[in-house]
Amino acid sequence: MKTDSTPCGTGPKYSRKTADERREALLQAALRCIVRLGVEKSSIRAIADEAGVSVGLINHHYGSKEALVAAAYRHVADDLLSQIESRVAACDGGPRERLSAFIDASFSPVVLNETLFRAWLAFWTLQAQSPEVSAVHKERYGAYRQVLEKLFAQIKGDAEAGAMSPRMAAIGLSGLLDGLWLEWCLEPETFTPAEGIALAERWVETAIDDPGGL
Repeated sequence: MKTDSTPCGTGPKYSRKTADERREALLQAALRCIVRLGVEKSSIRAIADEAGVSVGLINHHYGSKEALVAAAYRHVADDLLSQIESRVAACDGGPRERLSAFIDASFSPVVLNETLFRAWLAFWTLQAQSPEVSAVHKERYGAYRQVLEKLFAQIKGDAEAGAMSPRMAAIGLSGLLDGLWLEWCLEPETFTPAEGIALAERWVETAIDDPGGL
């Protein structure tokens, strides 16, 4: 997750910026506050102070705290998926090798990141309360699973993959990766990233080879 290191509450005053630059700066300010203070304490006033702008400017660009947090969630999710997809695209192998690249990227320092973990917990907390954040959660997780489903569909088309359902395989692997990520972030000594990759790879091989399907 890309955020700058300016402490919350000490953001610079705005110079003249484009609308896109202002929205980006507001997103970064919101993310810094969410990570350091949590969602509940990240009020519009706190975010405005962090960004060095008026509350009115935030309301002008986003309308509400929930809309700003939803935009921050989309920003983080898009950035994370983009980095994972870049690792997949850089792989010269076939669909199975690209799926391995996806798994490797899921255990890279970009993902196994304390700042990302704290932001994600905050987003998960608010998504149960905010329809706007919930909608982003559904949309971005859908995009994440579609990448996996496409890879599983390509694997099934290229090899004998039993009765595997690409959709169910994508749901299963997504759940496994999320669970391992959460467990590692809570207690990194439980297993190493290499062990997490090995667990995920074994799960994939079982899913591909299962004659009964998922």
